[in-house]
Amino acid sequence: MTMGLQSSLFFSPKIELKTFLRHVIGWSIFIVYELTFILFSGGHISSPFDIACYYALTIVVFYFHALILFPFGIRSKARSLIVIPILVLFEIVVYLFLKYCLDFILSIPADGFPDELSYIRLLLVPNIYRGIYFVGFSALYWSIIRTSTFRRRAFDSETKQLLIQKENAELERNLAQAMNAYLQQQINPHLLFNTLTFIHNTYYKYSKAASQCVLLLVDIMRFTLDDVDINGRTTLSREVEQIENFIEINQLRFDHELQIDFQYQSDTESPVIIPLVLLTLTENVFKHGYLRKKDGHAKLHISVNERNELTFSSWNLKKHEPEVKRRRSLGIKNLIKRLEHSYKHQYDLRMVDEEESFGVELKMQL
Repeated sequence: MTMGLQSSLFFSPKIELKTFLRHVIGWSIFIVYELTFILFSGGHISSPFDIACYYALTIVVFYFHALILFPFGIRSKARSLIVIPILVLFEIVVYLFLKYCLDFILSIPADGFPDELSYIRLLLVPNIYRGIYFVGFSALYWSIIRTSTFRRRAFDSETKQLLIQKENAELERNLAQAMNAYLQQQINPHLLFNTLTFIHNTYYKYSKAASQCVLLLVDIMRFTLDDVDINGRTTLSREVEQIENFIEINQLRFDHELQIDFQYQSDTESPVIIPLVLLTLTENVFKHGYLRKKDGHAKLHISVNERNELTFSSWNLKKHEPEVKRRRSLGIKNLIKRLEHSYKHQYDLRMVDEEESFGVELKMQL
């Protein structure tokens, strides 16, 4: 895991180019520094090819130690105190061997070293020192990167926890508000229903039509508030019943002068639907339609076939009212949003807005 952490840090696509350029610049500065020091101290500078070979070996040892050897040793957990020193020792031995090979190929005098002691004195001791130097430098680099990575992960984790706590606090607050709203909804309609029932019982003997309107209104209101199942749906028969109640209320209001042809037919038992869809379309007919013309009956037809496909169609003459007033109604817009949410790609709503009439056809899969 540690090795993956280091590798992903060094080779991550988001920072790969930036990190690569940083390392190139760092090594360039270091190489220039060493060569300048050798030059001003009177030392001999090798050819560019020799310099490239020596520093290539040094750079390989540096990154091998930081990105492979140390992460591998850390993964051994309890045995890392034994494994890491052994691996470091082996790494230095391999480095000395490779450095010796380069020295032999690139830097040995033409007549060779006089003896082994001369080689040890001239090359082996500096090579050991340089190998230990770069291994230690690489270990420091690995430690800095590892510490930085864990700090960043700790910061990201703390930030994520704070965001989760904030979201939980918002959810708790919204839940509390929803619960309060629900309790208020339960109290207020209860008081309203009791009041409407009282009005019905009190004025029944004075106006049967008005009392009947009150009862029908109570039934519609009960339906709109709580007549749904756990999935937010109600039976189509209950929705149709409220349409009939709505029609009856308006007929009572206008002394049964409204000309409307209402038909309902279903070939399936107990189809369900989200509430107030058809009732909203029906309300739109009464709100904007002219329904008193005897030879211009408004039409409301609802049918469900054996495949559970519902068809709602309405047609009515228009009232003579300003166009701006008709556009103020948000009922249809809200209806479309609800259909998109619950029946996306399963409904088709068409409207025919003519100069004197308005028609709606809704087809949906229940």
